[in-house]
Amino acid sequence: MGPPRLCHARDLDLRVGYRVVVETEDGHFIGRVALTPRRREPYTRPYDILRIATKEDDIIEGGHRDLGREMRSEAQKLARDHRIGGVSFIGCDVSLDGRFVEVKYMAEDRTPGLGAVRKGLERRYDLGRVVLRRFSFIERSSDAGGCDTCGVPLCCATWSGAREMGPVNARLAKQQGVTPNDKILGSCGEVKCCMRYEHETYKEFKERAPFKNSTVTFGGREGKVVDYSMVRDAVLVQFGQKRSERELVALGRLAPENPSIVPVDPDEPVEPDGSSDESEPA
Repeated sequence: MGPPRLCHARDLDLRVGYRVVVETEDGHFIGRVALTPRRREPYTRPYDILRIATKEDDIIEGGHRDLGREMRSEAQKLARDHRIGGVSFIGCDVSLDGRFVEVKYMAEDRTPGLGAVRKGLERRYDLGRVVLRRFSFIERSSDAGGCDTCGVPLCCATWSGAREMGPVNARLAKQQGVTPNDKILGSCGEVKCCMRYEHETYKEFKERAPFKNSTVTFGGREGKVVDYSMVRDAVLVQFGQKRSERELVALGRLAPENPSIVPVDPDEPVEPDGSSDESEPA
């Protein structure tokens, strides 16, 4: 059901991997402990862990899993009977108490009109509340989980904020100086979330740095800005005709001779390797 959520551990002795029964706004569900209990400030309203899952809970969940597969197939048949095209049902979650059912689907149209499908499922199975929820590429990828090319778990599967950053597109990659290619695409087929996460930092850096191909003065020499190094808060300056005459210069060192440039810290010039001109106090 998406990325991990904070839950109150209460006085339960929990370990990573333990299966627990969690109370949510939609009913009781079985979850798996992803982090050991620790004190931390919640960024969302935490759920309550009721108990460690028992064998009876596992049996009930197994039956609901089979029921969910059956309901997903039935929803697809109902959509076909009602001639609703461009819809694919990809999953179904049933709460432990059976009072809430969420049928997940993907659709070309944002509002495909699935009221007839929902009513058909309610009549056929006589369950509690049935909800049809449209899943995006990023939500389906986060449910599947896995690791990206960087070697760490998917951001969308481990961090709930990834879904709230807004749309990700190739324009953001171009603004960061990255040529759109397969390497910047995530498992969902869209531009990776990390590029959207870093976008504001790149935007802020470019507002302070000189434009590419603009002329700057440094050490009595004039050069042309040919590239950026946001990580080092610096720009690559071409001082002559040869490629060997390029030099990476921090904005803090360019600012005294170029008033329009704003370094990351105007009071503390920064060297290209990220170290300060002044030694750190002991």
